[in-house]
Amino acid sequence: MDIEPTQIGRIFGPDFGIVSDAGAALDLFLEVARELKAEGRLRQRSRWIESCQERKRTLLRKTHFDEVPVKPQRVFEEMNRVFGKETRYVSTIGLSQIAGAQFLHVYKPRHWINCGQAGPLGWTIPAALGVRRADPEADIVALSGDYDFQFMVEELAAGAQFNLPWIHVLVNNSYLGLIRQAQRGSDMDYCVQLAFENINCPDINGYGVDHVAVVEGLGCKALRVTEPDAIAPALEEARRLAAEHRVPVVVEVILERVTNIAMGTDLDGVNEFEALAENVEDAPTSIAALT
Repeated sequence: MDIEPTQIGRIFGPDFGIVSDAGAALDLFLEVARELKAEGRLRQRSRWIESCQERKRTLLRKTHFDEVPVKPQRVFEEMNRVFGKETRYVSTIGLSQIAGAQFLHVYKPRHWINCGQAGPLGWTIPAALGVRRADPEADIVALSGDYDFQFMVEELAAGAQFNLPWIHVLVNNSYLGLIRQAQRGSDMDYCVQLAFENINCPDINGYGVDHVAVVEGLGCKALRVTEPDAIAPALEEARRLAAEHRVPVVVEVILERVTNIAMGTDLDGVNEFEALAENVEDAPTSIAALT
């Protein structure tokens, strides 16, 4: 269903396409469903709902990893611990956004600000500027992979110039991760690595761009994290720095180079690359653990 007819079927071919305003269509769907229920012709789906709820309770993805370099799942676990229900998340596309959408908790409308589709790398920083300008008091947390971050990193200077603060979580695996994962089926790893030995910053061990130096050069604050237990303290410190200096604060987390994120072409054909959680301790910030 889409108000723009040319969008229907562009990505996935629907069984039945509807051109409509979403609100008007949903009102009509509900009206028809109520009529069918009154006539006894509405299909009973309570067992399906119950089975879905059971899977949500039991088939949890593991997030509590202690590995170094850090696994991205642990980053989102710590973000869930630190950031509350009022947080507005801003992210574009890529493996980091897909993982974030799977693991982060979003509680309210317009609190997951995402451009969607493909091709908009670099969108996150300008979007975070816009979200801050639109809502001066919001808790804003942006999420980028390293290549999205590098695309429009210079716009951080606008945040410093006009005192538009937010926390920006930069998950750095020095890879174009989504493209790398998409190339797996073709046994390729072509021009998607961003790693190199930075002669001016040997401390980052071949991860290429020194993002901390770049961010500080643009008038903002930056922290680098290499250990999973240091993520939450760094996020708390970023919150303090943003409030004190009124500039964007970047928290860079050095990730393992290769992590495949669960996805698939169909709801019943999702590929999982990590072991599922065996207990609540494996996924301490999952919805099941919080309810």
